Amino acid sequence: MLELNIITKPTEKMGLAFKNNQIIDLMLDRPDYPQSVGSIFLGKVSKIDQGLQAAFIDIGQERLGYLELKQIPQEQQQAKRIASLIDQGQLIIVQVIKEAYQEKGARLTANVTIPGEAVVYLPFGNYVAVSKKLNTNQREQYKQLFIDACQQKEGVIVRTQAALLSIEQLIGQLEQLRKLWQEIEIIANSATKPKCLWYDHAVTDRFIRRLPHHSIKSIICDKVETANNLKKRFPGLSSVVKWQKDLLNQLPIPLEQLFQSLLDPVVNCRHGVTISIDQLEAATVIDVNSAGYTGKLDQQNFAFQVNKIAAEAIARQLRLRNLSGIILIDFIRMKKQRDQKTIIDMLSQHLKDDPIRTEVVGFTRLGLLELTRKREAPMHQLMLSQKTTQLNKPSLASLVYQLERLLMSMTDEAVVIHVTKAFKQHWQRLIQVDRLSRYVTCSVYFIETKGVEHYRLVRSGSSMMIDTYLAEKTPRNIDKII
Repeated sequence: MLELNIITKPTEKMGLAFKNNQIIDLMLDRPDYPQSVGSIFLGKVSKIDQGLQAAFIDIGQERLGYLELKQIPQEQQQAKRIASLIDQGQLIIVQVIKEAYQEKGARLTANVTIPGEAVVYLPFGNYVAVSKKLNTNQREQYKQLFIDACQQKEGVIVRTQAALLSIEQLIGQLEQLRKLWQEIEIIANSATKPKCLWYDHAVTDRFIRRLPHHSIKSIICDKVETANNLKKRFPGLSSVVKWQKDLLNQLPIPLEQLFQSLLDPVVNCRHGVTISIDQLEAATVIDVNSAGYTGKLDQQNFAFQVNKIAAEAIARQLRLRNLSGIILIDFIRMKKQRDQKTIIDMLSQHLKDDPIRTEVVGFTRLGLLELTRKREAPMHQLMLSQKTTQLNKPSLASLVYQLERLLMSMTDEAVVIHVTKAFKQHWQRLIQVDRLSRYVTCSVYFIETKGVEHYRLVRSGSSMMIDTYLAEKTPRNIDKII
């Protein structure tokens, strides 16, 4: 069973999924890496490319989004030419299906989908599909139910979670999603330039939706408001949603320890086996190392035994680190093809619970296992680390969020922190002090200095003690943050 922790108090929001007290999944949402997958925008057609049969759409982001002809609703595609469907300068409702990455803009679709707990509403779908994980009687019942309930060109996808809800609740969800779409259309019709019409929250929506609801034992939130909102959005899970005031300090693993492990390229596996993860610009390369192997030594099956251990760890790291794109795995060389096939089957089996689709392509002639994992959000290492070759060190933004969490957990009356100029500038850019002051009970003073690497807590205690300490300092260097 899964235990979810939803952290929404700090600026950096996160969702953590634990199984048997071991973290298996992580979702990060931070302002310096905005995520828009699933969100719906009013876009403006900036350019139509006849050769590609695609359009470049301005949705208000840094780079233009990309809309292919096949991503336009079917009933509009009779002309087979995109220029006959949309015009340059036209406003159009689109949805992000793939985040912008490096120099590429977001991939878009005009086939909008609005997800609910058990029902996905398709305004232009014109079909009803039911999860194959439901039994035959349920599938037939739900299909006929929604064929009758859909209007005109509407469509519906019925998810596995439907089995947890009553017929009245399912129809109520459809009506709720239909109403939301109507509200989106009203906003779009009154707008004159690109804007976000509906935002799909990464942590409180997408993270929870993508996990199997029947396997969720508890959802612990750090805010009462978040818990109440989740109960409304996911009525089938309302009984397992709870609030815990001091959640940050009650996690099974300290966040800073978790983040550092995600930045460490070397992962220790069972019996002394290690894997090394190297995230390059074009691909992620994973190397299996058997030098420290302490298991039973069998010369004929040595490579196979090591690779079995590595395959389990690799599957876990793919999901936990959110590795995506092209992935190459350098397993210990195996002579028998049946051993290669067994490793592929084992890796696929370990990946079956991963909500992000992974395609295992197979072994290349050089003995590398090639696979691809769908890119839905930035890889965690890119979000957490410096934008340099030092990818195993936290970025300034990560350190800012780290200090914010530390301040929220402190019980002293006042604290003094030495900070560099660069750190202070990042703090001012990323942290909303008015919002933070609702969760921090102590007075916070920054003293700008060159004598620290980024920041250092130098004094904490009573207000009287801190006032005495600050009286000895140059006033112009002291900045009261809270």
